[in-house]
Amino acid sequence: MANEEWTKAEAYWREHHAKQSYADKNLSYDDYVSAYRIGHEAALKYLGKEFEEVEDDIALNYEKGRPEEPLPWDTVRPAVKAEWDRLAGILTPRDSDRGIRSGF
Repeated sequence: MANEEWTKAEAYWREHHAKQSYADKNLSYDDYVSAYRIGHEAALKYLGKEFEEVEDDIALNYEKGRPEEPLPWDTVRPAVKAEWDRLAGILTPRDSDRGIRSGF
């Protein structure tokens, strides 16, 4: 399932990356893909934690696993956080009364 979710996330960011305020117009989605992937993996690994609580670990994981011609952490941090936030919104439980129909 995690692989399937990443495939969906990758398709989402491939379509929406260029519209992001942090997206450098001189770089492509492919330059940021490892950052989105790290954000995705971290959101699953640190479920229930705030990004800032684990940011140092996430940055270290990015540094260890980044491609040969990496973008610096300060450049990719917004992309990592964007996928963290996107995935957190998907995984966050609904309000208890949302979507419940009554009167049946």
